[in-house]
Amino acid sequence: MFERNVYDQYGLYCDSRFALGDYEGFEAGGKSFVFFPKEECASNEQEMLDYADYYRSIGDSTMLNVTKTKQGGNVGLIDGQEVYLFELPPQERNGGLHLESNYEVGEHLATIHYYGKQMPLTKRSHDYFGQWHKLWEKRLEQLEGWYQQISYEKPRSYVDEAFLYSYPYFMGLSENAIQYAVDSRLDDPTHDQEKGTVCHRRFTDQTWLVTSTRGGIIKRPTEFVYDHPCRDIAEWVRQKRYDLTESRSSQWDDIHSFIEGYEQYEPLSSYAWRLTYARLLFPVHYFETIENYYRSQINEEKQEHSQTFFSLIEHEGANEEFLKGFSEMVRIPKTSSRTPSVEWL
Repeated sequence: MFERNVYDQYGLYCDSRFALGDYEGFEAGGKSFVFFPKEECASNEQEMLDYADYYRSIGDSTMLNVTKTKQGGNVGLIDGQEVYLFELPPQERNGGLHLESNYEVGEHLATIHYYGKQMPLTKRSHDYFGQWHKLWEKRLEQLEGWYQQISYEKPRSYVDEAFLYSYPYFMGLSENAIQYAVDSRLDDPTHDQEKGTVCHRRFTDQTWLVTSTRGGIIKRPTEFVYDHPCRDIAEWVRQKRYDLTESRSSQWDDIHSFIEGYEQYEPLSSYAWRLTYARLLFPVHYFETIENYYRSQINEEKQEHSQTFFSLIEHEGANEEFLKGFSEMVRIPKTSSRTPSVEWL
């Protein structure tokens, strides 16, 4: 069925299949292709194509380019799912970029942000620049609604009880993050010099897919959004914080190296640092875990989300310590007003 769909949609004969991370790929005529679900596109389709075209036009061969269907469209239907098909660059072309350290990842991310700021401005439907506090307020209102409903109906499970118990704390943390973002915009004079850029939905070590043993990477245009560059910095730091396989000292070493690499190319303003801290304060993992649990209709999935939820609550003390440490880390080398502390942490 898969092979027939590929031929019907793209006129390609599938010689073999492979997996690239979580994604389905295949070989055809000596070339490699990979599918990404349309539903994963973080921007709208035209914006995604514009981002890919722009970076390829300035010489970024790691940026994938969409393969058209036989009918000239951008979206194909494979095994009942709407997808984008991208051709992978040959290894010899892609092998020139090796990201073997956190320093190099930070440095390369800074170049993406630098050139993203130069991209010709157009109106974007997915522009998050300056909108965080509004998005967080809306999300908090939704969670407040669930909290009130469960409180009124009485808890029916251990997750309900844990949610009712933990929500006031995470509500407070969320309100701190919202206020921190708003105050940073009002109080920091460097705000006026800030520019948005091309960012990722959520930047982690898994966002750029590794295609070779030498560390060659590819970039998925479906991941791109328009936002402040510190979005990517904060999310990369956040994933290090939640990596329970690493020691705390190792986490800090990784973060120091990543930030040092980034600032070698693109130094951050005091406003950018404050906005980074605001994003780290916002407990997005708490929101996502609760949302996933209450929206899930499959018992096995609900069980997985419940375990994630209890683990998150169990390690929240470590997160508080991390937030304290991060505030000190970015404040001490600069000025005492760089990231005003959140008193109760």
